Amino acid sequence: MSENTVYTLAKTLQKTDGLEKDFAQMLSALRDTVEKEYLLKIRSAANAETAFAKEHPPKEVTLLRALSAFMDEGGRAQLDRMTKGLMFLHTLQHVQRGVADFSEGNLLAARSAEGGAPEDLPSAQSARMAGLLLTLALAEQF
Repeated sequence: MSENTVYTLAKTLQKTDGLEKDFAQMLSALRDTVEKEYLLKIRSAANAETAFAKEHPPKEVTLLRALSAFMDEGGRAQLDRMTKGLMFLHTLQHVQRGVADFSEGNLLAARSAEGGAPEDLPSAQSARMAGLLLTLALAEQF
């Protein structure tokens, strides 16, 4: 007597406990992979951009910080908000310059600075996407 495959398959599909568990494991693995492969790298790049901006603040930020010592508490809070906004803009400008390095005019310079083969360099579209993701990560930080 042959086995009824429809019956066997229907019985398997009716047991949703295993299926729910499998989907939960797949979702968890996907979440971990996205976190490790993409989000951590984006956050790390955003932290590096923020650190660079803090090490090289624009002169307007330096002036506002110096003026802060002569202000009352309310004025100091206002200057701190302005400083934070200027630092955010300064950081975004630095990211934008990095994206611009992959424009047609600067591609040769990027290639020679990297020392890799032309096919190893990211495309201009990838650079723009990286800039967008960095901008979103920086907006979260500031």
